[in-house]
Amino acid sequence: MRTKHFVRGGLIGAGITAAAVMAWSPRPARGGAAQAGAAPRDTVGDSLLVSDSIYQGWKWWHVYCYRCHGEDAMRPILPTAPDLRWAVSPTGANFPRDSFFYTAWNGRPAKGMPAWNVLLDSAAIQEVYLYVKARSDGWLKPGRPHRLSDLQSKNKSP
Repeated sequence: MRTKHFVRGGLIGAGITAAAVMAWSPRPARGGAAQAGAAPRDTVGDSLLVSDSIYQGWKWWHVYCYRCHGEDAMRPILPTAPDLRWAVSPTGANFPRDSFFYTAWNGRPAKGMPAWNVLLDSAAIQEVYLYVKARSDGWLKPGRPHRLSDLQSKNKSP
């Protein structure tokens, strides 16, 4: 009787081990609906994976804002330009989104900041805010961000 339970326990243990090994082993890419909805394995913990809105904000930032406020919203270039990561953070100036929008829309001519309402619409300024907020919160690291749709289209290439 003991031998029967010992063998059964060994088989169950071997089955669990085999299932774990199969689950963690890399698999060749196969098309299909199941994989299309799943996130690629290499995006787990990806500190540059962002939403479309934040990605657009990054693009606007690198067209208009970085010249004064610094690349990746770090180390402002002009002495009068604040570090916006600190400005929007709760531990910094805690600049609310509405104040950020008002300042970007109307500018601060006395400090050398132009009004961006000539070149950016309200949606673009909101996207810039989302980008700066993501950098301020610390989860978006410096560098070029990417979207999940970018990764999925890269995996679909022939």
